[in-house]
Amino acid sequence: MQVNLRHKGSITILDIAGKVIGADALALRKIIEEQVQISGNPAEPREHLNLILNLERVQMMDSSGLGVLVAVHTSVRRANGQVVLLNLGGNVRSLIVMAKLMTIFDCYDSEAEAIAGIMKS
Repeated sequence: MQVNLRHKGSITILDIAGKVIGADALALRKIIEEQVQISGNPAEPREHLNLILNLERVQMMDSSGLGVLVAVHTSVRRANGQVVLLNLGGNVRSLIVMAKLMTIFDCYDSEAEAIAGIMKS
C-alpha cells in the first residue's frame, strides 16, 4: 500500500493505492492518526481537520480496512473535523455498501465535489 499526502488549503488529501488489508490497514490508521495529532498541536493550529480519502487506486479492502475507516471517522469527528471518501471503485464501493457505511460517510466522484462538500459543512 502507498499513501501520498497533499494539502489543498485547510484540507488534507490522502491518495491511497494498493491493498488496504491487515498490516497495511493498520499503517493507514497510523498515518491518519498522526494527522489528527498534528491538528491538535498548538504549534500548528488548525481550526478543523478535514480529510479526503482518495480510494481510486485501492484494489482491495477487507474488514480491517473497513474498521480503520470507522475508527478514523470517529477520531476525526472528535477533533471537530470530517472525513469524506473520494472515487470509490466497484469492489470498495460494494464492500462499504454491504457494511452499511454509506450512511456515515459522504462519498464523491470528483475531488472538486469533495472539496466543495467539506467547505459547505
